[in-house]
Amino acid sequence: MAPRVDVNHTTVPIVILNWNGLEDTIRCVEHALSLEDVTFHIMVVDNGSSGPDFEVLSERFQHVKQVTVQKNNDNLGFARGMNKAIKDILNSEEPPSHIALLNNDAFVDPKWLVEMLAVAKEGADAVTSCMRREAAPDRLDNAGHLFLNTGEVLPRGAGDPQVAYNEVKEVEGFCGGGCLLSTQMLEEIGVFDEFFSTGYEDAELGLRAILAGYRVKYCPTASLSHKMSASIDKIRDIDYAVNLQVNIYFTYFKLMPISVILFNLPWIFVKTLMLLTVPVILGRWRLARVQAAALWRFFNRMGDVIKARQTRPATRLSFINIIERQAFFAPIYFRYFSRFIVRGERTVFEK
Repeated sequence: MAPRVDVNHTTVPIVILNWNGLEDTIRCVEHALSLEDVTFHIMVVDNGSSGPDFEVLSERFQHVKQVTVQKNNDNLGFARGMNKAIKDILNSEEPPSHIALLNNDAFVDPKWLVEMLAVAKEGADAVTSCMRREAAPDRLDNAGHLFLNTGEVLPRGAGDPQVAYNEVKEVEGFCGGGCLLSTQMLEEIGVFDEFFSTGYEDAELGLRAILAGYRVKYCPTASLSHKMSASIDKIRDIDYAVNLQVNIYFTYFKLMPISVILFNLPWIFVKTLMLLTVPVILGRWRLARVQAAALWRFFNRMGDVIKARQTRPATRLSFINIIERQAFFAPIYFRYFSRFIVRGERTVFEK
């Protein structure tokens, strides 16, 4: 890898994607305009909203020099919509050292960006935020990602007290709803994989970065409040749930070296068998249907996986490095059993 870029005296673009979320987006931009101790420019991209979002946003911020409002004629989904804006930045005459991504339903604290830049300066290629739940500000939504030996990339700290995650820590990925990414890293490993539409694309990109040897760190002082899935809830249905599980399979089998896949295959088999049988035994028919349909859909798209493996960046981590960075799935799934089976909560696949 080339030497890390200088993060001093740089104007950081902040990309915010809007889709039928006008009120949230206005609030998001106005919070971002309060950022302190850093030079920034906010790029709001209306992603084919069905209402007058673009016109209202353009008029609202037309005299604010730190804000540019753009429009996609169609809803491109999160991955393609973000990629269009990111590529424009990367292809500019003088690309910045970093790009910040922010969900339109996330509302940043004034030090959010400068704190992430400080962590980047100390040796991180991507920095992920302390994302708090707006409905429960003392609880986390996301503190970076962790990676299970059965292939899932999961939000770290979801639902836990924020005070338990108060140290800078190297993690296994970043949340695309509030992060800072090195343009040098993006130029090497690429942007979001457009196999995904909306959901899991940040998990794949973060894991791709780590396998290529880049460092991702969680910054506890880069804080924001997140409404959680305000855009996703507009499109959530059974097809979305099936595709989310397909995305998990796709990411793992696209990126992992064959040696790691073979090493973890027994645990993957056990987990998959559990996902297919336990919902049937308990009469959770939607969950059973999603898991079975996802497995069928994934096998029918195996050609896409093979093609994607041929174009993925070189893996710089050794077999041992990868195995050491994985978390064993059993403790996580025991917690899931307590929540979703014993207490009867609905999983993300049943909402």
